[in-house]
Amino acid sequence: MKKNQLTYSELSSFFENTGTMLQAGIAADEAISLLLEETNEKSPVMRECLSTISEELSGGAAFADAVKKTGCFPDYSVNMLDAAEYVGTLDQTLMHLGEYYRNEESISKTLGSAVRYPIVLLSMIIALLAVMLAVVFPAFRDVYANLSGDTTAGGYLDSSFVICIVLLAVMAALVVILICGLVTWRRGNRNAVRNSLGRFKSFARIFEGFGLYRFTTCFSMFMASGSMQDDAVKKSIPVVEASSLKEKIERCSALMDGGMSFSQAARDENLYEPSVGRLLVPAERSGKLDVVLKKVISGLKEKNEENVARISNTVEPVLTGVLLIAVGLILISLMIPLVGIMNSIG
Repeated sequence: MKKNQLTYSELSSFFENTGTMLQAGIAADEAISLLLEETNEKSPVMRECLSTISEELSGGAAFADAVKKTGCFPDYSVNMLDAAEYVGTLDQTLMHLGEYYRNEESISKTLGSAVRYPIVLLSMIIALLAVMLAVVFPAFRDVYANLSGDTTAGGYLDSSFVICIVLLAVMAALVVILICGLVTWRRGNRNAVRNSLGRFKSFARIFEGFGLYRFTTCFSMFMASGSMQDDAVKKSIPVVEASSLKEKIERCSALMDGGMSFSQAARDENLYEPSVGRLLVPAERSGKLDVVLKKVISGLKEKNEENVARISNTVEPVLTGVLLIAVGLILISLMIPLVGIMNSIG
């Protein structure tokens, strides 16, 4: 996301509040003025955007043109507003966009939690290993030396010490990688992170799932705004970030340019699962495509959340298992010399 662009939360709030006021019969320029009065100084980007929109509307500009002038909104949302304004469904489209960005914010928080939790758990493991190295090992080494009068237990301690250092280095490296990836993602260089994680099948499935959800949502909103199917597909392509999925959608667009309908093109290119593809064709023929698309969008969102939860639920027991095994091996290596010394004393 660009630095001068609004956050998902701000986008959702702007579109929903503006749409609500338009549906209540308030003129667009008055609605923006009211929002500007309510926006505090803690949201400088939002205030600047609202000020620009207000000035443009006062000068007679169309709402979509005023929004575009700010440079703070994604291109596809501006295109959607332009199409909606042309056919007279601006208030409905604003509400759809508000819901879309509210879902985007929810997805962003879900992904953030999936990354932050492993970082916290790894940090706890690192802290435990550091305490073992700095306190526990020296204490046991002194005790064994005093009890046995030699360093016969040193071999066990040295082996355990090396294991602890290796685990500490691996865990620290994982934390650094996760933090660097998170910072890189937030700074907008998502392609680098996506390309790295996309080599793993589970992450590639997640990225494609989110891309398909965003595309289907935008396509549905463009259709509701009065756009033709082929135009709606073309305008929705920019929200897709996964290259493999984007290529598939572009092939669908090419088929539609040749006269094929969206449902047929999507089925031929296996854009959706077979069960979904079979629903789209009769829905389109019966004029119920918008209804079915809402169900498809809901299903895609649930599936994406399940995929993220599956990875999170896998990471937790794996890291916990590594911690338990490491602690168990270290304790065993510390206790074996003590058993030997006790036997020799007995």
